[in-house]
Amino acid sequence: MDFTKNRKENISENSSNLSENTGTESFLGKTVKIKGNISTDKSIILEGSIKGNISSKTSIIIGKSGNVSGRLEADFINISGKAKGTIISGKKLKILRNAKFDGDITASNVIIEEGGIFNGNMNMSEKKGR
Repeated sequence: MDFTKNRKENISENSSNLSENTGTESFLGKTVKIKGNISTDKSIILEGSIKGNISSKTSIIIGKSGNVSGRLEADFINISGKAKGTIISGKKLKILRNAKFDGDITASNVIIEEGGIFNGNMNMSEKKGR
């Protein structure tokens, strides 16, 4: 079985053509459960669950099976699963169809696809970058 192939297919599907997602990424699969904070200089892709904060200097992708409770901070953030807490996106936030986010958003550009759910407060700033 080619695990790399399956991982790449999931990344492509979950990133929804996020061309800004470049460089080395960290991938946390469906069986990963974390209580604590994650910080990285590169992209992070989450299919598991985390109770804590995630900070990336580039992008955060919450996959279809991903579930986060905490603060998300990155230039580019895509949510396909569930998240609750605070989002700070320096450039673009996407809440994709079938995704759900409850909490507060600060971002310069927000896209909520049809079928995506957002409950909370939003502050859109003109600032480009975090």
